[in-house]
Amino acid sequence: MSSIRAQKISDFLKKEISLLISSEINDPRLKNINITAVKSSPDISQATVFYTLIRIDDKNVEEIDVKTLEKLSGMLRSRLAKIMKIRRVPKLNFRFDESLEYSNNIEELLKKINK
Repeated sequence: MSSIRAQKISDFLKKEISLLISSEINDPRLKNINITAVKSSPDISQATVFYTLIRIDDKNVEEIDVKTLEKLSGMLRSRLAKIMKIRRVPKLNFRFDESLEYSNNIEELLKKINK
């Protein structure tokens, strides 16, 4: 039963975090973040937010440092506390999503094999 609740909260967090970043964040370093997934722990005390960086015009995108993401996490958590109707808002941990790069690498390898 708790896994269904954790999944619902993860889906809600993904939607709300994406909206908050796009509408309320003014920092230009954080405007190119794309939230790909959110996974909550079974007890909903922590949530891992997976993100990628959007590349515009194939420019090198600056990496976002950990302190910036920690500040973002605190601000998002306080805003989510006003929106969500649960007792405790999960602690947000940001992690870079490497699955897109991994799948692109596999795709390139498969193309090399087919040639």
